[in-house]
Amino acid sequence: MFDIKSFGKHLVIKDKNKSTINVSDKQAFMDLVDTFSMAHQRSLDVEKKHGLALEKYDGLFFLLIENLFYHHYGEWQTELILWYVYDRLDDEENDVPMIVFDEITGEEEEVNIKDTSDLYSFIQSVKKKIKNKNKK
Repeated sequence: MFDIKSFGKHLVIKDKNKSTINVSDKQAFMDLVDTFSMAHQRSLDVEKKHGLALEKYDGLFFLLIENLFYHHYGEWQTELILWYVYDRLDDEENDVPMIVFDEITGEEEEVNIKDTSDLYSFIQSVKKKIKNKNKK
């Protein structure tokens, strides 16, 4: 009989070279978002170069990934992840700053996020602000 309590107990994650890896939360986040972003970009590149829109094929996979992000990271963090993947670059592939409204200060600010390390750091800073706000 299958016991759910032992599910994943002996799970070992390996990289492509078959060596066991231990990744931090930050590294796991960066790897997941980078891989998702590369998959999305690859789909756009195929459409641009060959005129082949893969949305009907890729759409369900992207929806699945988006829902997993939502389940794991929650609504606001997933919104930031999806902004990073879908809206961070303009048509000429230039970085677009994110406009953020700070509820604590009541001000808007432009946030430049160049890579997933920046995104992770920004999310951590927002989480810290939320935690500090809730302490008051």
